[in-house]
Amino acid sequence: MTLLVKGGWLVHEDRVEKGDLLIEGEKISAVGPELKAGGAEVLDAAGKYVLPGVIDAHVHYQMPIGDLLTADDFYTGTRSAACGGVTTVIDYAEPCGPGESLRAAIDRRLAEAQGQIAVDLALHLVLFPGQEEDKESLKEAVEQGLVSFKVFTTYDQRMSYEAIGRCLLRAEEVGALVTVHAEDHDIVTAARRELTEAGLTSPRYHGRSRPAEAEVVAVGRIVEMARSLGARAYFVHVSSGEAAGLIASARAQGLEVYGETCPHYLLLTEEEYATERAALSLMCPPLRKRTDNFRLWEALSRETFQVVATDHCSYTPAQKAAGTAFFNTPAGIPGTETLLPLIYSYGVRDGWLTLPQMVRVLAGNPARLFGLYPRKGCLQPGSDADVVVFNPRREVTLEGENLHSAAGYTPFAGFKVRGYPDATILRGRLVYYQGRFLGEKGQGRFIPGRTRK
Repeated sequence: MTLLVKGGWLVHEDRVEKGDLLIEGEKISAVGPELKAGGAEVLDAAGKYVLPGVIDAHVHYQMPIGDLLTADDFYTGTRSAACGGVTTVIDYAEPCGPGESLRAAIDRRLAEAQGQIAVDLALHLVLFPGQEEDKESLKEAVEQGLVSFKVFTTYDQRMSYEAIGRCLLRAEEVGALVTVHAEDHDIVTAARRELTEAGLTSPRYHGRSRPAEAEVVAVGRIVEMARSLGARAYFVHVSSGEAAGLIASARAQGLEVYGETCPHYLLLTEEEYATERAALSLMCPPLRKRTDNFRLWEALSRETFQVVATDHCSYTPAQKAAGTAFFNTPAGIPGTETLLPLIYSYGVRDGWLTLPQMVRVLAGNPARLFGLYPRKGCLQPGSDADVVVFNPRREVTLEGENLHSAAGYTPFAGFKVRGYPDATILRGRLVYYQGRFLGEKGQGRFIPGRTRK
């Protein structure tokens, strides 16, 4: 199939230019003004932006937590992604405890996604304590295309700071990037104990149970570790302005540390926890103050953050309501489908980002950091034809019923966005057009990452 995307404004990482995009089969074959292609289907993009397909670098689909399973499985989650202009998602392969080998965890996760995904998929690898010592298994994982490892400083699967240091070194040896959920466990444990002893356990106290100090301490310790070891580190879902400041300072000193934040930390505040929406807005780390929103936008504008991702981890309102306390309410929210319209509306339109900056944080940077570039993340000949035709004049009021996640709600209900995808193209195939999903289950593929080594 040959498709000509005609007359749009092509948004690259360094410029915006009017032109055409020619797609032959699954690849972009030409980019330029007034392209000709006899017999090609034509998609009129006049007056619209033509973007690389968005990469959501942090999602959790079909994930078990205790007796619960997330509302979105691989199909509904990736269908929702396609409807929001997201053509690649990066999920997680996580061992079912320290007894499962890394290879078995990867094979199991790939089998779960096989025949289900509606967009393309890459994977991060979650490491449990002790697995950072298994260099051969880590090397094998990288060879399978999992070029980023995830570690935690809290929860049952947490690593000690010393073990994380070993992990940073081991990752450098095999060419992988360590991504860190950074909340200091001792601080979180003390805050939770204090609230529990006082009987303050409803979801409205969730923010107090995981104070910003926990994130700041953990980020600070790992930044110092990266400095002393000469290693890279990537911080997921940064929620506080102070932690963003630590990352900015480290980068200014030449350290290879990277930051990711999420739309909910840019746009929502801890005030949600004082409403009936407390459980629906419960995620880890929690929402912070309005001043943190501002500082995170500043950090994004100054490119302290390289990536905006969603940490999509969806539960239905019924699943959320089953929890009676902040510690047994499932943590997570839906978000992939609304990523692009929110960042355009409140980032670009409000003056925090340029269009090329938006493309960098939603496509180019995640593609580079996680070994997918230039197959993904750009509009250039030879790249996968993952393309979004984005209508800057289309106005939508976000509501759960007009989205495609199985969660059935959005924490951004009532938000008005001006700018929305008109069309999503996955490897040359039109999979979403003006409100309708046109794709099918199983059309996505696993895309192995390539190490920078």
